[in-house]
Amino acid sequence: MKIDIAGSGRGIAESRQGMSFKRFCREEEVHDVEGIGIGLYLARGIITMQGGYTKMASTVGSGSTFSIFLPRGS
Repeated sequence: MKIDIAGSGRGIAESRQGMSFKRFCREEEVHDVEGIGIGLYLARGIITMQGGYTKMASTVGSGSTFSIFLPRGS
């Protein structure tokens, strides 16, 4: 099963996408925006515990799409 979640935020540069799933990771440009940088970290952990995985597609200035892949029956 695949679920896509798309957002229209600032987008994440390809060179920083791998770090986006680390705990407390925040882009320099959004430090004035509320948040602590734990959402993607927790989401990936929960998805992994269910036997799934995540992928990200993002373009700076155009937002991001996060794909969640779960095994059938989850």
